[in-house]
Amino acid sequence: MLEEEKKPIQVNDENITQNESEKESKEKHSIRDTKDTLVESKQYKKDEEEQGLSSEEPSKIIEENSTSIDIIEAKNKNSKKAENIESLRMEDLSTEDLISSIKSKLNTAPIQSLKPFIDQVKKTFYERSNQAYNKELKKFQALHPESNSDKEGDDRNEFDYLYPFTEEFKVVLKAYKTARDTFYSEQEKNMKLNLKIKLGLIEELKGLLNSEEKIKETFNNFKDIQERWKVAGQVPKSELNNLWNTYHHHVENFFDYLRINNDLRDIEFKRNLIQKTELCEITEALDKEKNLDSAFATLQLLHEKWKEIGPVGKSNREEIWERFHTATKILHKKRNDFFEKRKGEFEINFEQKISMCAEVESINSSEFSNHNAWQKTSIYIYKLRDDWKNIGPVSRTQNDLSWTRFITAIKIFNSKKNDFYKELKKSQNESLQVKIELVKQAESLSQSTEWQNTSQILKKLQRDWKNSGIATRKESDALWNRLKNACNIFFENLKKQNEILDRKFEVNLQTKEVFLKNITDYKNTGSPKKDLDSIKSFIANWKSIGKVPSKNIKSIESRFRKSIDCLFEQIDIDKSEKKEIQFKSKMDSIVAENDPTKLSDEIFKIQLSLKKCKNELSLLENNISFFKHAKEDNPMVVEVRRNIQNQKDKLEEFTSQIAYINTL
Repeated sequence: MLEEEKKPIQVNDENITQNESEKESKEKHSIRDTKDTLVESKQYKKDEEEQGLSSEEPSKIIEENSTSIDIIEAKNKNSKKAENIESLRMEDLSTEDLISSIKSKLNTAPIQSLKPFIDQVKKTFYERSNQAYNKELKKFQALHPESNSDKEGDDRNEFDYLYPFTEEFKVVLKAYKTARDTFYSEQEKNMKLNLKIKLGLIEELKGLLNSEEKIKETFNNFKDIQERWKVAGQVPKSELNNLWNTYHHHVENFFDYLRINNDLRDIEFKRNLIQKTELCEITEALDKEKNLDSAFATLQLLHEKWKEIGPVGKSNREEIWERFHTATKILHKKRNDFFEKRKGEFEINFEQKISMCAEVESINSSEFSNHNAWQKTSIYIYKLRDDWKNIGPVSRTQNDLSWTRFITAIKIFNSKKNDFYKELKKSQNESLQVKIELVKQAESLSQSTEWQNTSQILKKLQRDWKNSGIATRKESDALWNRLKNACNIFFENLKKQNEILDRKFEVNLQTKEVFLKNITDYKNTGSPKKDLDSIKSFIANWKSIGKVPSKNIKSIESRFRKSIDCLFEQIDIDKSEKKEIQFKSKMDSIVAENDPTKLSDEIFKIQLSLKKCKNELSLLENNISFFKHAKEDNPMVVEVRRNIQNQKDKLEEFTSQIAYINTL
């Protein structure tokens, strides 16, 4: 049977009444006893014998009608622990998950507890449904403007839209309603059965007044009726007050009936006084209880117990009630003061948690370009989570709000972090493939004998390696070792080859040393043409001698250029021709030195000069257009035209130089 519904016991000043001190009969709905003292047991037996009652096991009556106050303390220890369930944000669930959550709840949770959850799900579902409907309606109206017409007789298309999962949602809601209706129907049925049982108990109680059995047996029957009344379940609310008043009326009649045995009545009063005194003592002791939740739960149980205990003598009624009432007020005030203080602490803790949320939200992950930055911030967030746990409690509403915001910010950070590492992994794989190709090329060239070309290629492969990006350390190190090994093999072979060539080029070096002495000893003839032919001859013969050992190239070529430049300074020839010969001699020396960097630098300088020359020429030609009506002998026009010709000459010179370098 369902347990009879009990209203929660309020212990504030407004709900604690003195009905017990005013109406003795309304305390008699239960006379379950606490432990009787040995003196009371003996006195009960003596009184029973004096009144001619059966002396059969008098102590058994007392034991059967007494319950230890320890039961209350046991109830307190086994009180329900508050469930700390993090509320679910419906907005974060997909529509399918919303429906699945209802199915799960129907299978696991009591049906009578689901209404708030179902209402929230319905609200979320129908908000989505309405939004989707309005969105589709706007699309429809945009495609069918005629559907917005208010004129009758228009041949319009009718809008028809059904939100996905609507039918499945209705089926699940119907299952909930069916289960709920079945539950309450069964509950109503049980309450009607309980009403019938309690009405029967009232009839039994009425029958006790006409019983011809002994007082002891009648009293035991009364106690039995009371016990059965307690275990009977809930009754319909419409019958509750009337049923309770009728029951108490007949309890009062029964106690009036007991007045024929004043000694038994006095014993009952005394026993009730002892029980209520014990309740007062326990209530007063609760003031020392540190756990206010536990103390208040115990107080609720004590009030229930108080109602179950029968009346006391008139001389003690007001005093015992006032004592219990005063102890209750003290606990109530203490609890209120505690919650007021805790409310302030909640606000402080809530502000700290909101501040942490703002800290996580303010993290600008777009600035993180490497693993160390992400790792450092991740450690910082882990610390924030630990600090969050140490802040202290907040109210349920504040917890839902702050925790949802905090965990959402962390999820956003983690999502961006995962995206970064996905891209990093992808980039590393791409870099790894590039490095593999570079290694393959290097290894394929390690035994090449095309010394000049291969040397440049391998150097370029090494530069490309530096620009190929980052790969995983283990694989990158292994590939780098392979690349380095391939290059070492080639350059070791090149070194050996150069040593062989250097021995052959020693003769050329000696020849060039002698040739340099001849150039230094040369005396101008006074004929510029003849001297220029001699210089050209020196340059041609120098090139024909051949290469010298690599360690001597730079020195010997530098000495040669200085000697030639010195000869050029001594003859009077066309500057452009002189400049051209010197330039070619310089480029030949750079090529002889086998220094691609120097050659690249020279090309870069010439290209910059060529670009600057083109820009200057374009500007001058634009300026000359402003003088189209001026005379040709105008000084400004003459100056501009002269500058234009100079730039054209330079342009031709730079173009010729680049062309010559390309032939080398």
